[in-house]
Amino acid sequence: MSKSVIMSVIGMSTLVIGAMLAMNGFLESANARPPRNDGFSERSLNGSYASAGRADGFASRSVGVTTFDGRGRVARVVTINASDGEGGRRLIEVVSVGTYSVDRDGLGVITFINEGLNNTEVNFDFVIAESSRGGSRGGLQANVINGVQREAGTTASLIEEVWTRREGL
Repeated sequence: MSKSVIMSVIGMSTLVIGAMLAMNGFLESANARPPRNDGFSERSLNGSYASAGRADGFASRSVGVTTFDGRGRVARVVTINASDGEGGRRLIEVVSVGTYSVDRDGLGVITFINEGLNNTEVNFDFVIAESSRGGSRGGLQANVINGVQREAGTTASLIEEVWTRREGL
């Protein structure tokens, strides 16, 4: 075999092997799962959450249910047990709808419109305190959220709230 024939065979083999390697890499990347979302988003809050709040320490307490839709919309119903100002207690039912946003680091804001309380607007700054994988598309799912209301409330000035994901709902 002449030297030129051998060089041609080696050259063709190199091209074929290179093409096979390139095709294999292309197929692997085409079949690979999309990269995981390592940050939080609105999808991280999705489903039913139990809410428990307190104002000015223990001047008033609240319990309720908040539902996040995973796309930035939220609704809640809470019952507030507060002082009536005369040594007794009063119950206040609050129904709210609103919006929320979440940054990649788990910090966010909820804006509620409190229906029945003159449609007052209140804003909560929050942080996702506990999460797990398994949310939308394998993303992060918020399990516990801690928040504080920016404005003074109906019954007290400093309002804190904790939302805990309700499994199976």
